[in-house]
Amino acid sequence: GIYTVAPDRSWAEALAVRDGVIVEVGGNEAVRPLVGPDTRVIDLEGRMALPGFHDAHVHPTMGGFALLGCNLEGEASVEAIIRRVESCVQAGGEGWLEGHAFDLSVFGQDGPHKSLLDAIGSARPIVLWSSDGHNAWANSRALDLAGITADTPDPSLGVIEREPDGSPSGTLRETAQELLRAAIPKPSAEAAQQALETGIRHLNANGITSFIDAWVGREDYESYLALDRAGKLTARVVTSLTYESGFAKHVGEEFEAVLAARGDYESERLRHDSIKLFLDGVLEGETAALLEDYVGLGHHGELILDPEALDAAVTRFDAMGLQVHMHAIGDRAVRAGLDAIEAARRANGASDNRHHVSHLQMIHIDDIERFAELETAANFQAAWAYPDEWIMDLNLPVVGEERVQAMYPMASVERAGGRIVGGSDWNVSTANPLEAIEVAVRRQDASAAGGPVLNQGERLSLETMIDAYTINGAWLMHQEAMTGSLEVGKRADIVILDRDLFGIPAADLNEVEVVMTMLDGQTVYESETLTWRGELDD
Repeated sequence: GIYTVAPDRSWAEALAVRDGVIVEVGGNEAVRPLVGPDTRVIDLEGRMALPGFHDAHVHPTMGGFALLGCNLEGEASVEAIIRRVESCVQAGGEGWLEGHAFDLSVFGQDGPHKSLLDAIGSARPIVLWSSDGHNAWANSRALDLAGITADTPDPSLGVIEREPDGSPSGTLRETAQELLRAAIPKPSAEAAQQALETGIRHLNANGITSFIDAWVGREDYESYLALDRAGKLTARVVTSLTYESGFAKHVGEEFEAVLAARGDYESERLRHDSIKLFLDGVLEGETAALLEDYVGLGHHGELILDPEALDAAVTRFDAMGLQVHMHAIGDRAVRAGLDAIEAARRANGASDNRHHVSHLQMIHIDDIERFAELETAANFQAAWAYPDEWIMDLNLPVVGEERVQAMYPMASVERAGGRIVGGSDWNVSTANPLEAIEVAVRRQDASAAGGPVLNQGERLSLETMIDAYTINGAWLMHQEAMTGSLEVGKRADIVILDRDLFGIPAADLNEVEVVMTMLDGQTVYESETLTWRGELDD
């Protein structure tokens, strides 16, 4: 059947598309008269159609580089990671070898050691980027070429993990990663475009037709526009230009110039009216900003922007009509972000800019209802909301059981009237919305039938999570009049799944396959295993 996500959440038997627009939704009898000699007719054969998924926080270029390069995603032990890097070395090549999305949680609190990479015996500089984007692991050759020694000071808001004698041990956290990045030659424009195209194709294969790129600069604007002009931009996109942090792609006058020129890179499917602010780091690096101290560490992390600067920045961008997209992991960062949005409202009055806060691993109970009050979307990475090794091995020792059980309070925000949207943060974690939806519904590991639960009081309904990935995502992207539900007059952005999500146990949701993805009525992904019984002939 067809689950429309229309305001009444109705089901339909059939829909008709002309020139990329939905012209009829209803019963077979209502749609059949519209079938002409050149009409392509698809019989769902018991499959489920619904609006194309909207991913509200994703990194397609980074994901594309990982798919095209040394991809470490899914390697679940130290030995498996090393074996994969060895095979990447044996595959040949010269210069820097970059590995993508390794699992930091298989290492201890001090992070991985350079000696493990040195033992591979390659003369090449090797840098592996962790899946969370906040940690890098380098061999001795890479550290040498980047000039990182015992005498190198920790950069502001960054940490170089060290041996007892002060020399670098191989793990670099937060802004310290930039010391490595600066030494690595930049990819060509062609390589960046190829990575972006590869990343978007991967999103299409996961049923995604619209997304927010959460970390961009001018080079990304150029990649997107080049793809669009070549007819290869197979999604609707809003990008978030990074502002003022160790992760910012442009600072000072350069940022202002890129901001001013953003309109030159826009098109029908491409908008650049969003700014990304990093408010803190991550719990694993003890760089997330908390209201109460880390256990036994005597500090509570720090905000990347002090509250006055943050309030001023958000107020300025809000007055310009821009959407602010914030990274906030710790409860102090979340509060600072909401405070800044409140300050902007005081200064500018209410706006329709639809700001959002991403990640939201910890939210103080007093801040839960502020999402609704401030009309700010809660952009959760739902696939993280279960007791995995990141939470149990890395977070639990530094924040304690009580704060762990309160993590990712998705249902609390929803009960308080807040708007939940879904973001994958791929390639930090899976791009598959169905896996994220399953974790939000069960609060358990999607790859297991049972297992421990992370606070079952925070479980959400399947309906709520489908809304998060469809109509709520469309609202966040200011395109709910165009996408997010299957209604007459809207664009035919459609995903077809191999079975009905409402007809199966929650533990099977992550096994559901996307069989087809359509944008403007054109097929942008079709499963290789797909066989239709044939076209309808009545």
